[in-house]
Amino acid sequence: MMWSNGVELSNDAPLSDLIALRLKNAIITGDIAPGTPLVESGLCKQYQASRNTIREALRQLRYEGLIIYALNKGAQVKVLTLSDVRDIYKIRHTLELSAIKHSQYVSERHFETIDNILCDGEKAATENRWNSVGTSSLFFHHAVVGLLESERLSSYFSTILAQLRLIFSMSINEKRFQVGWLEKDRSIYRHLVAGRQEEASEMMKLYLYESEAYVSDIVLAHQSDRRRG
Repeated sequence: MMWSNGVELSNDAPLSDLIALRLKNAIITGDIAPGTPLVESGLCKQYQASRNTIREALRQLRYEGLIIYALNKGAQVKVLTLSDVRDIYKIRHTLELSAIKHSQYVSERHFETIDNILCDGEKAATENRWNSVGTSSLFFHHAVVGLLESERLSSYFSTILAQLRLIFSMSINEKRFQVGWLEKDRSIYRHLVAGRQEEASEMMKLYLYESEAYVSDIVLAHQSDRRRG
């Protein structure tokens, strides 16, 4: 079995599905930045796959809103817009707040998973690995959605995480972007594990409003830089 961010694929899954998942993971971890060309010949060599298989994997990522096809340039990782940001945060509000309401029904194992993710992020911060801090924060919110105990929703939300990472990658100073969210993630967790769903929900609402405003500013600044460039 192949496991990644709550998405499980069997070993006999089509190769195109596995390649699409690996490329998505590379986006989530920040290894592939927005605007990066995805050259079919290079991907064929990297994954030892046929051109048709690579094209099918890229079609999946295009359907998920992670890549685009540019005229005379081929496939490249998408640069997100303010419209994308608004859609992403509508989805986040719906899923993450619903998950908090459902948290009273889940087992301790889920909370242990969340705590481990937070510890990884806090350790990365002490080591100044801010890209890893961002990845841990994404995994934290994925684990929150996991409280809904729905494989389909977890799989869908992994695409939202990849889109968020594309926005994170636009930030010039990732430390400045990430440093403020660590303690907020931990505070939400403390309310969750103590069974204080109402407090966790109110904190998550504020978190998401602040986060949307922040990433909107990043997108606007990036668009301004591209116009000047």
